[in-house]
Amino acid sequence: MERVASVSRPLKIYFLPFFSPGHLIPLVQLARLVAARGQHVTIITTPANAQLFDQNIDKDTASGHHIRVHIIKFPNAHVGLPEGIEHLSAATNNETAYKIHMAAHLIMPQLESLVKHSPPDVFIPDILFTWTKDFSQKLSISRLVFNPISIFDVCMIHAIKTHPEAFASDSGPFLIPDLPHPLTLPVKPSPGFAALTESLLDGEQDSHGVIVNSFADLDAEYTQHYQKLTGRKVWHVGPSSLMVQKTVKSSTVDESRHDCLTWLDSKKESSVLYICFGSLSLISDEQLYQIATGLEGSGHCFLWVVHRKNKDGEEGDSSSSSGKWLPEGFEEKIAKENRGMLIKGWAPQPLILNHPAVGGFLTHCGWNAVAEAISSGVPMVTMPAFGDQYYNEKLITEVHGFGVEVGAAEWSISPYEGKKKVVSGERIESAVKRLMDDGEKGKRMRSKAKEMQEKAWKAVQEGGSSYDSLTALIHHFKTLVPNHVNGNGNIDH
Repeated sequence: MERVASVSRPLKIYFLPFFSPGHLIPLVQLARLVAARGQHVTIITTPANAQLFDQNIDKDTASGHHIRVHIIKFPNAHVGLPEGIEHLSAATNNETAYKIHMAAHLIMPQLESLVKHSPPDVFIPDILFTWTKDFSQKLSISRLVFNPISIFDVCMIHAIKTHPEAFASDSGPFLIPDLPHPLTLPVKPSPGFAALTESLLDGEQDSHGVIVNSFADLDAEYTQHYQKLTGRKVWHVGPSSLMVQKTVKSSTVDESRHDCLTWLDSKKESSVLYICFGSLSLISDEQLYQIATGLEGSGHCFLWVVHRKNKDGEEGDSSSSSGKWLPEGFEEKIAKENRGMLIKGWAPQPLILNHPAVGGFLTHCGWNAVAEAISSGVPMVTMPAFGDQYYNEKLITEVHGFGVEVGAAEWSISPYEGKKKVVSGERIESAVKRLMDDGEKGKRMRSKAKEMQEKAWKAVQEGGSSYDSLTALIHHFKTLVPNHVNGNGNIDH
């Protein structure tokens, strides 16, 4: 049984987000939530990473929340990177990404100096900082790791690690044993990805629990499965974006509206497929061509955000004739028929997903994109690009059934290299039709997406599962501190 101390003073809690927006943003959102509950929060990060969230922290401070940012130096010189290149969204190739990962291990002396000078009551690092296990033991500080994805993914990693025989064959599908559902993978995880994810399992050890950017209904039976496997408690505090915002913000100034929203206004309800593969993934011209043919063949309206990069990872000129990436006359045809729109740059994704005309989302299955789709009640066509996205696809399609699988032709650990094998346009067309045609399968997926949306919004409201989990998590923090000085200056034991 946990000993509950009588606590009056706020706890001092350090957060250490990883150097990637997909990891950093949800952990900063958690830090803001904890600060809003009256705790003293410090976010430890580097200058360029701080720029990704400083504005929101300033707003929180103005609201009276005790939250500050402690800046440490990014070890550019030690890893051979120019000043300002400090997070994965600034990387353009595997070499740069590797150096950023290396830098994440080299900040430990700065953390040790800070902790020795001003020890926290609780330390919450991102799961990718695997060195924090020994670090926390050495300095005798309580640690809970943060996992920016779902506990379902961690269960997949455990099952794959313990059952290598599942991949004895050279061809899929590969059935993954010892899971609450009979799940399959169409392609083998790459050896590099397996090694990386298994190191994360080791890094979880000796944590007082794992905090995830998900909610209880989404992880379903996998929470109990994970806790039985590891003996560690899971704290669901997501979707963190909903926890922070509670409502979806929309533009009220016509002049500021993106052109795509005006275009969507002219379309029927649930008639448009939205396509976006995130800003990191390099998609080959050959794959873009197949996506275009699949969209054209489907016969459905679509809004496609295209991030086309060259070999150096820089945004390419979409009108360039080098590398045929669209069928002949594609843009002219969709413009004439008013059936499609291409966006070559930034797009207001949350506003798009919440537009009534959008009836589906062709996605790379990045966790933040998945959370946004769920929060908007939009079913998905899944086409994973790299990393844990292959697992996220299975949660969407095989566990919950609010999406249809396109899958992938090969497994990639990196977003910076275009795949050698492409998914055919016919396969993409078939998946789009299954979701967007007015058939029973599409209706069922749309209904399940709306059900999951309701569960997500219910989870973050007062009395909901994620709201109560955050309350319980802060209560648990207090049990980890041996002595507390109360408001009268006395010590509670």
